[in-house]
Amino acid sequence: MAKTGLLVKLAIKLGDDWKAYQQKESTPEALAFQNGLKDTLGMYKELAEAQDPEAILKAEQIALIQEKEFANSAEMVNSIKPGLIQLEEARQSLELVHDSEAYQKAASTYAGKRKQGGLPLDGFREFVRSHQARLTNRLKADGSHAEKNIFRQRKTNLKVANEAYIKLQRKALGIENAKGISR
Repeated sequence: MAKTGLLVKLAIKLGDDWKAYQQKESTPEALAFQNGLKDTLGMYKELAEAQDPEAILKAEQIALIQEKEFANSAEMVNSIKPGLIQLEEARQSLELVHDSEAYQKAASTYAGKRKQGGLPLDGFREFVRSHQARLTNRLKADGSHAEKNIFRQRKTNLKVANEAYIKLQRKALGIENAKGISR
């Protein structure tokens, strides 16, 4: 059967391709890239330790702009563009949450199903949710362990930023932290 012969050839070819890919990953340039990613990961970890939502947003903006610049497909660009728009909305929410009176007025316009734990699911929290989903999708794609560790750390950073932001929301709305609740 011609199909069986073709499938055997395909299996051999795919094996050769993966071997070539592995060899490519061990070139001096690839190793330098991997070492550089370790430094980048360290910087992302420092951001998480700072627990500064504004700094984490800025870091994500830098990453998204870089990803857009080096994107190699229209699909990737089309995923990044809404992320940048949502990031700007998140920045606006972050600015607003520091003005308690203005934030209370804005929060009163949210329907009950657009709240979680009595707190609005505003631009900041929507960005975090959407962007974590984007990063999860990136984790499903091919990439080195170092690259995936950076995506995982970025997701962790977003979680840290979200937790800090929720505290700001509670403060702005005058809501005391309920015992045992950590969102």
